[in-house]
Amino acid sequence: MFSCYIILSVMKKMSDKEALIKKLYRAVNLMACESKLARDYGTPHELTASDIDFLKCVEKNAAAKASELSIYLGVTNGATTQLARKLETKGYVEPYRLAGNKKEVFYRLTDTGQTACRGFDAHYAKINRDIESYVQDLDEETARQIGGLFDTMAASLSVGDHCSAQFIAENKDCPPEAGEKKCEKCQKNY
Repeated sequence: MFSCYIILSVMKKMSDKEALIKKLYRAVNLMACESKLARDYGTPHELTASDIDFLKCVEKNAAAKASELSIYLGVTNGATTQLARKLETKGYVEPYRLAGNKKEVFYRLTDTGQTACRGFDAHYAKINRDIESYVQDLDEETARQIGGLFDTMAASLSVGDHCSAQFIAENKDCPPEAGEKKCEKCQKNY
C-alpha cells in the first residue's frame, strides 16, 4: 500500500512537471502572439510592434540619423524610410534636417508619437507590475530555481555568441550600468 502511494506521488510530480513545461511553452507562445498584435496605445490608430519599435527607437535616439535608426532596428534603410513615411502620414513622427546638412534625415516624435510611447510604456508597466508582484511572493529557493529554468532556456536558444544580452548575463564582470547593449544578430536593444 505504501509503495502505491509513492508511485502515485511520483506520477503526480511528473504530471506537475509536464504541466509546468506546457504552461511555459504556452506563456512563450502567448508572448510571441502579443508582440504581433496591433494595439491601441491611446492614439487614433492601432500600432504594430514594428510601429512601436520605430517610435521607441526615435524616442531613445533623438539625435540619430535615419541610417542609424536602421541599424538600431536591424532593418534596411528602405524599410526604415517606408515605416517612417507611414508613421509621418499618420502623424506620429516628423522628419527634419539639420541646418547646413540637406542630405541626412532625422526624425522626432510628434505629440501623438509621444502619447503612443507613453501608452506602450503603461501597457508593459502593468505586465511588469503583475509579474513583479507574483515574484515578490516567492521564497528565495523557488526564485533561484525559476531563474535556473530561464537560464536553461536562454542557453538553449540559437542566438548564441551573437547576442550581447546573453554575453552580459554570462559575464558577471560586465557592469549593468555600462548601458544597453544590442544583439548583434537582431540588433534589438537589451
